[in-house]
Amino acid sequence: MDSLITHQFFGPNRATRYQTPGLSLDEAHRLIGANTVAGFAPVVHTRTAQGDQLRTRDGHLLTVVALHGTRVMSAIEFEQV
Repeated sequence: MDSLITHQFFGPNRATRYQTPGLSLDEAHRLIGANTVAGFAPVVHTRTAQGDQLRTRDGHLLTVVALHGTRVMSAIEFEQV
């Protein structure tokens, strides 16, 4: 199954925020690993607060890996297509 992978960085202010679409699976794994080594805690989200599977607006399954420091610093979205 293929995935569309997007990384979003939530910097300390709007000027430092960015989004990188089109990451490969290897790039996403390296990004998660490097941030884990740097001290961020990866948290995988696959369900909503109501227990439903996360989905995009067009119905594709979605998995989000949030990288937590003192707050959420970035998120990597894996959209299954």
